[in-house]
Amino acid sequence: MKAAFLGALVLGAFASAAPAMDYTSQTVTVGVRKNMEATLFIPKGPGPFPTILEMHTSAGISEADRSYCANLAREGYICIAPAFLRAHAINSPELRRKSFTSEARPIYDDFVEIIGELDALPQAKKGATGAIGFSNGGFFAVLLAATQKVKAGVSYYGALDGARTQPDLAQFQKRITGASSPLLVLAGENDAIIGMEPPRKLESILKAAGAPYEIKYYPGTGHDFERSGSTGPNNAASAADAWQRTLAFLRKNGV
Repeated sequence: MKAAFLGALVLGAFASAAPAMDYTSQTVTVGVRKNMEATLFIPKGPGPFPTILEMHTSAGISEADRSYCANLAREGYICIAPAFLRAHAINSPELRRKSFTSEARPIYDDFVEIIGELDALPQAKKGATGAIGFSNGGFFAVLLAATQKVKAGVSYYGALDGARTQPDLAQFQKRITGASSPLLVLAGENDAIIGMEPPRKLESILKAAGAPYEIKYYPGTGHDFERSGSTGPNNAASAADAWQRTLAFLRKNGV
C-alpha cells in the first residue's frame, strides 16, 4: 500500500493546475489502515522540500487547515492535512475525548506512518519533517516532538490536557526528555477553552527535562486565534506573529 500511495503522490505532484498557482494539491488516502483522507500540497519545482504534517482541531478538517497548508506550500514546504478524527469515527464533541484516550495510540501510529511516507517522497528533503497542530492536533504535535518522530513541532493553542482527561499532562511527563525534538508552543492568554494552566504546566515539564523549546503567550488572544473562531482583541495580530514565528522556528531547526 505504501508503494501505491507514493506513486499517487509523485504523479499528482506534477498534475495540471491553474497557471497562477505555485503548488499543486490532491486528495490522497493515508494512515496505517489507508482509510484516512488527506489533502497533499507540493510546491512546484524539483525540490528537495522539507515536509509538514498539519493536524486539525477537534472540529475536524476545515478549509482553514487546507489554507494553512497551501500557505506553507508557497513557502517551499510539502504539507499534508489529514482528516484524522473522521478516520477514527470521532465525529461529535461528545466523542472527542476518545482522541486522547482509547484512540490516542492509533492516531499517533497513523501520524508516524504518514511522516514516514512523506519522508520517502522523491521531492522531500530527507529527515526534515515537522509537525504543526491546532488545539486537538496541538496535543499530537507535542507528542511527536517529545518522541522524536519529527525534527520540530509547533503547537497552536494545544489541548495539552487532553480535554481534561490528563490534568497532570501524563503523556508528556513520561515522554519529554532532553533528547526530545525542539517544540514551539503558542498560547492565547484569553483562551477560555484551554486556559493558561496546561501550557504553563507543559513549560515546567519542558524546563525540568532540559528539552529544547520556545513558548509565546499572547495577551488579549483567544482560542483558535489564527482562524478567528473566538473572541480576542489581539487575535489578528497574534496570528500574524505566530505565522512568522512558526516559519522562523522551523527553519532554525532544519525543517
